[in-house]
Amino acid sequence: MIIPVVLIILVAGIGVAAYLWNKAPETVDNKTAVSISAADLSNAFLQDEQAANSRFLNKVLSVTGTVTAVDSNQDGNTVILLAGSGPLSDVQCSMREGNLKVEKGETVTVKGFCHGYTMSVLLSECILL
Repeated sequence: MIIPVVLIILVAGIGVAAYLWNKAPETVDNKTAVSISAADLSNAFLQDEQAANSRFLNKVLSVTGTVTAVDSNQDGNTVILLAGSGPLSDVQCSMREGNLKVEKGETVTVKGFCHGYTMSVLLSECILL
């Protein structure tokens, strides 16, 4: 009696594991975003990080700001820094793609997942709007 139950649980566990392993990564493409300026977003984290985390962490944001730097990460994807509300309060946008034509001083809107604040607000899987 115990062997069939164990087998059923084992097969169900393998099925769930296979589904999760093969599940496509989540993207921001068809997600509704909270719109905010880069200055307001960085200011929210500087004023009260705990409140900003509860409001923005793991949410999809549409952030508009002025580009202060353009670089690439170890994966070859573009990383854009948007000017925040102060000297150490940029919004770092790790773009999904590389070789994007973005110029310093340009105003852009990016959409991505918010991962909190560590010297700058971190957004990942970003796309240009």
